[in-house]
Amino acid sequence: MSIDEEKICERFKEIRASLKMKQGEFAKEIKLTQGHVSDIENKRKGVSDRVIEIICLKYGFNEDWLRYGIEPKKKEKDGSFSELLSDLEDTDDAFIKNIIEVYMQLDETSKTALRKIAEGMAEKYKGQD
Repeated sequence: MSIDEEKICERFKEIRASLKMKQGEFAKEIKLTQGHVSDIENKRKGVSDRVIEIICLKYGFNEDWLRYGIEPKKKEKDGSFSELLSDLEDTDDAFIKNIIEVYMQLDETSKTALRKIAEGMAEKYKGQD
């Protein structure tokens, strides 16, 4: 294993520790076995591109940091819709998830009506500030 691969293994371990997860728990989250995680952290195995991609997408780590040690460690939040959906996926807020699910099942007329109601409510509350 090269020095660069060893550094990736060290950063992999640092990520798990920063998430305050045990090896088995982290392994389950990234679709590995606990033994595989242990092998990576003890530099017996390298970190595959697939695992790097999963970690970076799931936990918001900067791929350049994980691969090369280039800061920042975590990606800057950009407020994009996909980022918001990813955050929503990680929450237990069933109410918001249900609102989105119901909204997506509405026909266009109902969606338009709901948008008008929401805009009206927003305007009403803006005036109260």
